[in-house]
Amino acid sequence: MKIVICGSGKVGTKIAEALGQENNELVIIDRDADTFRQIEATLTNAQFISGNIADQDILIKAGIKGADVFLALTNDDNANIFSAQIAKELFQVKKVIVCIKDPVRAKAFTDELGLVTVCGTDLIADQIKKKMGVK
Repeated sequence: MKIVICGSGKVGTKIAEALGQENNELVIIDRDADTFRQIEATLTNAQFISGNIADQDILIKAGIKGADVFLALTNDDNANIFSAQIAKELFQVKKVIVCIKDPVRAKAFTDELGLVTVCGTDLIADQIKKKMGVK
């Protein structure tokens, strides 16, 4: 499976390592090429592209036209949302998942645009409640 991952921070790296072990074709995009140096040794089957994830030329260079999955996992909600919309609407990527920190925005973009969102804030709050024994 060809997977484009936007963001090589902790979340992007963790998912890339897991997906890389399953022999997927990975392309990782990040604004900061220095972050690649930290993960290149463990992700030998990945391609790394430095650039803006909302730039169509960068996405095309990453092979978005043939991607099966697009993951927007940067720390920037706006960039994640915008690039996810591009992947879904312009390039018809089959599976687009976007990380959004703001729970209100995550719900709105799920409801209004049909994006598949993951909200870390909600996940952490749910885990804390679970560990406290609260429903």
